[in-house]
Amino acid sequence: MPRARWSRLDLCNSASDAGTAVGVGLVIALRAAADVILGITYGLHRLATRRT
Repeated sequence: MPRARWSRLDLCNSASDAGTAVGVGLVIALRAAADVILGITYGLHRLATRRT
């Protein structure tokens, strides 16, 4: 009987690494989206309150 190419421990470690990468990617994407939203809000506020 041939030996399995991947052991269960290797699969669990790979899945853990993939999950970590997805989590970090989501955190970075959410932070970037929040920065864009805050930047647009700040810009609109500055335009609305400037004196002419």
